[in-house]
Amino acid sequence: MPAPRPRPFAWDVLFRALRFFYLLWGGMLLSTLAFYGRLRLPSPFWQWPELCRAVMGPWGRALALGAGLVMCLAALLEVWELVDRLLVRFMGESER
Repeated sequence: MPAPRPRPFAWDVLFRALRFFYLLWGGMLLSTLAFYGRLRLPSPFWQWPELCRAVMGPWGRALALGAGLVMCLAALLEVWELVDRLLVRFMGESER
């Protein structure tokens, strides 16, 4: 099986930047909503009230806060890789 071709540099940077902003925005939103107790479930979920109480309770809020913090950490790692890729590209071209 042949090795997959790498994506062009511009597309790679674009996808990484979009993934960074998605993770950062989602992580900050989820963390803020969980921290301040503003999590809300859509009305179809209320057919199972025990599940909704579990999700809206302290354990559900703690899990949402943890997931939001993990998303923020993933955004930090993503921007680290993005800056690394940009620096390698531009520093490598400046040496030629």
